[in-house]
Amino acid sequence: RGISVTTEPSNSFWILLDVLARRRRLFMTIVLGATILATIIAFVLPKWYKAEALLLPPKDISAPISGLKELTDVASVTQGLDLPLLATPSDVYARILKSRTIADTIMTAFDLVRRYEAENADEAYKALMSNAEFKVTDEGLLLVTVEDKDPQIAAQIANRFIDELDKINSRITLARVSENRQFIEERLAKVKSELDSARKELQEFQQVHRTVDFDEQTRLAIDQAIALKSLLANIDLDLQVKERMLGQNNADLQELRRRRADVTRQLASLEQTNRDSSYFSLPISSIPRLKVQYEEIYSRVRVGEALYNVLLEEYEKARINENKSFSTISVLDRATPPELRSRPKRTIIVLSAFAVSVIVASLLASLLEFLRRMKESNSGDYERVARFISAYLGWLPGVKR
Repeated sequence: RGISVTTEPSNSFWILLDVLARRRRLFMTIVLGATILATIIAFVLPKWYKAEALLLPPKDISAPISGLKELTDVASVTQGLDLPLLATPSDVYARILKSRTIADTIMTAFDLVRRYEAENADEAYKALMSNAEFKVTDEGLLLVTVEDKDPQIAAQIANRFIDELDKINSRITLARVSENRQFIEERLAKVKSELDSARKELQEFQQVHRTVDFDEQTRLAIDQAIALKSLLANIDLDLQVKERMLGQNNADLQELRRRRADVTRQLASLEQTNRDSSYFSLPISSIPRLKVQYEEIYSRVRVGEALYNVLLEEYEKARINENKSFSTISVLDRATPPELRSRPKRTIIVLSAFAVSVIVASLLASLLEFLRRMKESNSGDYERVARFISAYLGWLPGVKR
């Protein structure tokens, strides 16, 4: 018996090469046609240019007041926002840039409905958002990117986004500064009223009790009482000695008794009523109670004056901040007209078309070779497949053939 030697390659790669060799005309036609067509399309497509602007996260403006933390954050733009765990203020401002408020201003300024050939503002807004990108970099910076067929327009739109963000940020900040000023103004008026009331109460206390410096006058009154008691003790001692030496009815004793009565009366007046003093009318027995009352009134006056001075200073600062204009955006790089196009990526388009055409041509050549072999080995199945392909794909050029 003779030995049968197969001439069919056993490796799929060699089988594919054999198929491509058999169908080289079809393969080259598809690959070259698709590549040439992609090249033409790549050069016909309009050029787009990408302008970029880079800015620091907009800073929060605050109106700090020493010791009053609740007023420090009044003018903070992002203060009070319940941000997600990984969100930052830069993410908030990136979302503000996508707002319809900014987009409407830009669409009006550049007539984007006509420029984008949109039917309405909603379509123009979608086109603008597809051509613009607002990205927070890994360093936390805010990158604004705008694409347009005109490099000048791309740069102008990117810079306009920054300007509008600055306007909105400044408007929000100034509104909160104004609210802060109004709050301080109302608080200042209330503190002024309370201070006037405390001052009036202190003045009445001083007028009624004839006090200028309560502590100093109290010390003087006590010193006076001590002096009178010392004098009274000396008089009593002198009176006792003379009563033993001169007798009860001595004329000198009568004078000492009258003097003792005068000192006793003065001491009683000082301790109980003190009605005769033009300098200090407080009885010593009332000093502890009145001292508490005086210190309470006096402390209210001192605290009110300190708070009033702080609020008055901050009120003037708030008025200055309210009337001045300032920029809240720190721009690192403003957008400039790009010199190189961003798309179309001609090399990528041509290479992609080439790669896809190679795959499609290889699959098509393999399919045709499979149908050829089926026709030779099983004509019945071939006829069924042919009818199926003709029924569904017969409208394509060359399929029926």
